[in-house]
Amino acid sequence: MARFTSLLLVPLRVLGAGLAMLPGVRFARARVQRFLQRPRTPREGRIRLDRNHVYILPTAAGGGFALLLMVMLLTSLNYNVSLGFLLTFVLAGVVASAMWQTHRNLVDLEVRGAAGDAVFAGHTLNVGVALANVTPWARVGVDVSAAQAAAVETSLDAQDAIVAALSFADQPRGWFKLPRLTVSTRFPLGLFRAWSYADAPLTLLVYPAPEPSVPPLPASFAPDPGDEDDTRAARTHVEEAADQLRTYRPGDALRSIAWKHSARLDTWMSRTGQQVRHAQCVLAWEALPSSMNVEQRLSRLCAWVLAAEHAPAGDEPEYTLSLPGVVIGPARGVAHRDACLRALALWGKPAMPEAEGEAT
Repeated sequence: MARFTSLLLVPLRVLGAGLAMLPGVRFARARVQRFLQRPRTPREGRIRLDRNHVYILPTAAGGGFALLLMVMLLTSLNYNVSLGFLLTFVLAGVVASAMWQTHRNLVDLEVRGAAGDAVFAGHTLNVGVALANVTPWARVGVDVSAAQAAAVETSLDAQDAIVAALSFADQPRGWFKLPRLTVSTRFPLGLFRAWSYADAPLTLLVYPAPEPSVPPLPASFAPDPGDEDDTRAARTHVEEAADQLRTYRPGDALRSIAWKHSARLDTWMSRTGQQVRHAQCVLAWEALPSSMNVEQRLSRLCAWVLAAEHAPAGDEPEYTLSLPGVVIGPARGVAHRDACLRALALWGKPAMPEAEGEAT
């Protein structure tokens, strides 16, 4: 039987391929695709799946059930079986009711945006899609899916809201733009599939994958802008700790002003000791071996940025990221770390995600 079915499908496939080459069929197919790909962007922060944007077609099971009903109808006509007519029309009514219920299960559902966090390349990127049911009836068996992500099934009670989590594996370095979302359902009998689209505006950064066995941080020193001679560089961290801060007094030298502390405290502060040169770590692209390719360099620099930011207490140097044409730092902290990771993620990539308005 399976062999007979496969032999029967061959001429049907050939016929379908031949029809697809006809100019009229290609034109109609292009129009249908353009109609289905209309942009579905949020209005007032939400996307409502109204009746004009919910589509419905029979599933394979629905097609098989329709064929069964036709066979039952022809059999009842041929043998004049009254109970056959009754059963056929009762099942046809069930099918019509199931089609209406499937469509109703999706209409007026709301997609209220998507959110996610930046990840490193090679890690799973999780995106939460917010759904809301503003109607007084429950929604059962609602699937949310997107390209490169498996469908997630969920259900919503009346006047309920949930977050469906989509997982995107092995994303490359650079910008991640959330693909078009597909919200669908086959409830209640699986004879029909209703679906709609939503374009949630979400772009996330994917940082380079940190090198697993990274070498120790490079040791380097860079002068403070206020230093004027190199003899001060010989001072140790213990001597630096002896410097005390006090409120600025008229007549204090400009080089004794603690600029960073003054900005943080919103008042002028001066150092009582000498201003010194601080040990700083320079993470330089040019210092890496020439045998490393671009992605390997970015991976090592990414690992060094994380290592410098999580240095042990008492050994927390400011660090500078040096790329060809880009120098960030010296500094440390969450903002500086994010700026360095962003520069590494976008190295050789567009500074902003490419607009895809024409594609939708």
